Amino acid sequence: MTNHDWLKRAVLTLTDECIIWPHAKNRDGYGNVWVGGKKRLAHRVALDLTKPRPIGKVCSVKGEWVEGHRLDAAHGPCHNRPCCNPRHLTWATRAENLADRKRDGTDVYVSNEAHGMCELSDADVGRIRSLYEGRGRGPTQTELADQFDCSQTQISDIVNGKSRAQL
Repeated sequence: MTNHDWLKRAVLTLTDECIIWPHAKNRDGYGNVWVGGKKRLAHRVALDLTKPRPIGKVCSVKGEWVEGHRLDAAHGPCHNRPCCNPRHLTWATRAENLADRKRDGTDVYVSNEAHGMCELSDADVGRIRSLYEGRGRGPTQTELADQFDCSQTQISDIVNGKSRAQL
């Protein structure tokens, strides 16, 4: 039995429990299934098998009309990436899916000082913004870069709101 055959049987299971994908997973923990010679995400295929993806102008989950937006399969309250239970899945725009993940605290894409590659603390960013007064007043971006041991480009992005704007 192929993993696609397993999925076709599994989505017919009437349960409110998670149906956990037992086969290969990608690095983000989502199941991988081969369909028609192409690797696809198992939870999307599960939803396609039970509630085919709307095409064209559609009403998204939140009730807004979206045209030309790609709809993705979004996990519901279980937030369990290997789950393939169609009762736990719905079609949503990427923006809706991201907003739900942020709201529910399941967004794995961290930013700011929580990110492992972050060089400046939130306090440093606040201090940089308070010290920088613009051209001709106070320290220059280059001087701030030297003081905080980072690049002038990073300072520019911070003071101009291109980086860490939410602080």
